[in-house]
Amino acid sequence: MHATAADPSATEVPVGVRVRAHPGLCEGWGNCHRFAPSVYFLDDDGYIGLHLLEVPAELARDAIRGAGSCPQQAITVIQGPGPTGRRP
Repeated sequence: MHATAADPSATEVPVGVRVRAHPGLCEGWGNCHRFAPSVYFLDDDGYIGLHLLEVPAELARDAIRGAGSCPQQAITVIQGPGPTGRRP
């Protein structure tokens, strides 16, 4: 099952996620940082300041929430492998 940014399940906590930002799509709204300041950092001009990031399990929900808040969909969250070590 794939958790979405708008509705991370209360019963499913991702083990950890990878975040891929698409800086060319970022328009500097800052919603990702607003909803997940521990995950998403903005540069001096207010644009997303990362390309690929490994997010630990304790911040995975924030990563999903922040990505889902981007009106340009400039952030992709890649779920970690399942309990068998294979991707879902």
